[in-house]
Amino acid sequence: MKSYAKIKAGIFSLTLLSMAALGITPSLGLIMSDFPEAGASAVQMLMSLPSLMAVASAAVVGRIANRTSKKMLSLVGTVLVAAGGLLPYFIPAGLDFMLVCAAVLGFGVGLITNLTQLLFTEFLPPEERQRAMAENTAFVSTAAMFMTTVGGQLAQSGWRNNYLVYLSAVAVFICAMVLIPNDGPEAHADNGSGCRPAKKQMAKASYVVLVLGVLYLIAYNAFPNNIAMYLADAGFGDPALAGLASSVSLLGGLVGGLVLGKILPYFRKLSFAVAFALIGLSYVVLSLVQSLPCIFIFSFISGTALSVFFSQAPFVLSVINPGSMIAKAIALYSVGTSLGGFLSPVVLNAVSGGNAQMSILAAGILSLAVCAVLVLTRFQERTLEQDAGTASATMNSGND
Repeated sequence: MKSYAKIKAGIFSLTLLSMAALGITPSLGLIMSDFPEAGASAVQMLMSLPSLMAVASAAVVGRIANRTSKKMLSLVGTVLVAAGGLLPYFIPAGLDFMLVCAAVLGFGVGLITNLTQLLFTEFLPPEERQRAMAENTAFVSTAAMFMTTVGGQLAQSGWRNNYLVYLSAVAVFICAMVLIPNDGPEAHADNGSGCRPAKKQMAKASYVVLVLGVLYLIAYNAFPNNIAMYLADAGFGDPALAGLASSVSLLGGLVGGLVLGKILPYFRKLSFAVAFALIGLSYVVLSLVQSLPCIFIFSFISGTALSVFFSQAPFVLSVINPGSMIAKAIALYSVGTSLGGFLSPVVLNAVSGGNAQMSILAAGILSLAVCAVLVLTRFQERTLEQDAGTASATMNSGND
């Protein structure tokens, strides 16, 4: 049996940069105090600009990934992260320069997050790919914890030192260069990857996955966007508790990613519904039972649920689309999740009137409603069965 450990290790190393934009968050308050004339909104753009640029790079990947080496593009992404992250340390310029660097970093992160999914598709067969994509979510959580923890430690000796956390991009570049095989432009045919050949357009179900991505991020982001205010309203005003709840959620994503590869075969056709159900039940109970044990338990569950969805959506897109359309499908999905994250406070605050508890409750109800629709329509099961039937028919016609 062929071992894919080396390839997976190389792709997992790239994932460690997927949350690179979080690296500077421990120093935002210090930066704000050094640039008081700029205002809070300008300083916060050090976080929002990378997200915006990630959307732009997703569109670029969707257009050129089939004509360019995916390994080479991912290495370009690591170089951009290193450049955007380290230049503010070596060049002590003003906030405007730091914002330009944040945009460069964000574009690099966007390349990496899209290309890791395509590299899994390029080098792994479907059964190994599903496990790897699930395990990959553990590295996303690890990346978030590494960036914020190490960045915070570095910032203790001055906020500019915080930028040294991006030296990790140099190590990632070396790992990816050595461990990931060289690849060429997409051949636009079924090469054993499990993708459907012949058709030259995206599967219609891809647009449903896109909508699910938007809805999932609208619901999921109710927790990180509201947890601090929710705790304060519930009488737990210590800011450290909000940080701890977020850390517990990341831990849930880490643990979920580590075990998903082993248990996914048991609910492969219901994974979308399971992800929405976990978020829905967690948020409904969390909004109704205001106690610290519940907050931490359901923070953990919400992180696990995110691992389920984020591992399964790219996998489904990779098996229902022809090889030439996978990059476009995953890029559109990435844009959709970014849009969902942006819309989350807008939609939920409009429903809840800005009340944190009601926002979390509304997100839970939305999630349970989507779960019910997925179960009743058997969307994921029918989509994967249709893909299997198409692949079988293609093989039979080829044998004829």
